[in-house]
Formats: sequence, C-alpha cells, structure tokens
Amino acid sequence: MTGPRARLRPLLGLALLAALISASTARPATGPLRLDGASFDPELAVTSRARVVGLTNRREAPRDGMLFVFPEPTRGAFSMRDTRVPLTIVFFSYVGRRVAKLEMVPCRRTPCRLYDPGVSFRFALELRASDSRPARRLGPASELRRLVRLSR
Repeated sequence: MTGPRARLRPLLGLALLAALISASTARPATGPLRLDGASFDPELAVTSRARVVGLTNRREAPRDGMLFVFPEPTRGAFSMRDTRVPLTIVFFSYVGRRVAKLEMVPCRRTPCRLYDPGVSFRFALELRASDSRPARRLGPASELRRLVRLSR
C-alpha cells in the first residue's frame, strides 16, 4: 500500500512508542505525603522496575528521598551496588509506622553488603545520610493505601 496512509503508519508507530515510554516512566501523581507530620515530596518507586533501579548511579539523592512502595508486606534486603551516595533507609509498616532504620554506604564493587531490616515492611524510604529528620511516621493512611494500589 502506498499513498498518504502508508507514509503515516511509521509516524503513528513512533508516536505510540513515545507515548508508551512516557507513560511507563512518568511519575505517578501523589497526594499530600507527610513525614513526621510535615509535608514532603519524595520520588516514588511504585513499579517493580523502579524499585530495582532505585537511586542507582545517581550523583545525589533527591531532597526528600525516594519512597519504595510494595504491593504486599515484604521481607528482604536492599543493596547499595552502584549507588554513589550514602543513604539512610527507613522501613515502614502498612500503617506508616517506622519498623527499622539503617545507615547504608555506597558500594562500587561486588560483593556488596545487604541491608536487611529483619522485619516485614510495606514502604522503604531512602534519604540522604545527612537528613536529620527522625522519620518515625509516614502518612496519611489514605495516601499510603492509594500508593499501594498503584504498585499492584
């Protein structure tokens, strides 16, 4: 088939591909998240891919960190492989209560240490190591529930 339609097909295919890529990397909209009662705006890792990539190869951590959201309560460890900046990781229960807090150091060569909280958690917040916030409560509960739904 030749003509105007045939010439438009490759362009439509490229437009569709661009839209799919944009949708897969777009940041989900968040409502007002709070850490210890104060508003904050972390980057979100709600997809499996985003949770795997995390802050790998970043030269600095976001001001309000990165919040990892898991579809189910989970147990497991985080690694600092190819992460360039020291971080504090805070693990939270499904209701937003802190269950563990660990200091993590960059690792450029394997094997890298694993940072395991030793308890079940639903959210993990990576913050700059220099962040002085106590990070005891995450909320509000309605927003946490919405983020969990996005992670499924």
